[in-house]
Amino acid sequence: MSVFNEKTSSDLLKNIYKENFRLLIITVLGCTLLAIAFSFLIRPRYLAKTSFFVPSGISFEQVIDNPQFGYDIDADRLLQLLSSEELKFAVINKFDLINYFEIDTTEYDWRAKISEKFDKRIVSNRTKVMSIVISAETHDPYFSAEIISYMLEYVQQMRQRIYKTNTQQAVFAFESELKKKKVEVDSLKAAILTIRKTLKINNVALVNSQLLMSSDRHVDNPEQETELETLTQKYINEHNRLNDLKGKYENAMNIQNRKVPQLYIIDKPTPLFKKVFPLLGFTAAIGFFGSLFLMLAGLYFKHVYTILTKTTV
Repeated sequence: MSVFNEKTSSDLLKNIYKENFRLLIITVLGCTLLAIAFSFLIRPRYLAKTSFFVPSGISFEQVIDNPQFGYDIDADRLLQLLSSEELKFAVINKFDLINYFEIDTTEYDWRAKISEKFDKRIVSNRTKVMSIVISAETHDPYFSAEIISYMLEYVQQMRQRIYKTNTQQAVFAFESELKKKKVEVDSLKAAILTIRKTLKINNVALVNSQLLMSSDRHVDNPEQETELETLTQKYINEHNRLNDLKGKYENAMNIQNRKVPQLYIIDKPTPLFKKVFPLLGFTAAIGFFGSLFLMLAGLYFKHVYTILTKTTV
């Protein structure tokens, strides 16, 4: 063991590296040049970016009265939409990214592969000031910008649909109640007209929700007179409720038909013409340091193997 330690000392190892210095230099420089040459053969990728804030409200009244943005909860909600499978595969299908990224759909895990590729090349993040940044990386900067533009358009449609879901349900509910109330009011009106016709009453008026009739009129059938007054008062009350329902229904319809406020775009989808992959400096560094490490390690283990072989013999 002492022989091994002596022969693998730092001084001896330095001598080994000095003896193979020329081989080290040639190999490292050769690998570095090969890495640089290889970087020119790889098809380059380019980036496009956009940044925006999310409105804090979903109605134009809120946006006008209190046009604030930059809340974390609004940014997180939009990030959830941007990371949804619906939006992801809408983009994939729109731009035929399956063929673009050369994904083999005959493989059982092709959906996982295209999803993984999408997540690597198209990224959405939240900044410290709660703005959203979307970046897309493809072989064409204009194509990257097109993808981002479509994502902004599609996520706006998703916001419109999701935020309007409850409003749509309210419209259906108010419409159903309105129809029922109208049937009830029409039924009361028909009953009142029937009694009036029976009693031959023509001089009846409604003032301030009260039934007014001529004071000098002779009462022939007090029971029907009482029923008429009861039905008329009920008709007044139900008709007022009908008007309230009409107002709620029309308001819900107006809200449903309104567009959700647009995103506050800071930077429109912009293509960047400086390639992001491969980076010449990074590739050269990988070739240089990678080959240097492998050569040093190889020489070291070769020397250790030689010592162990001699010791065994």
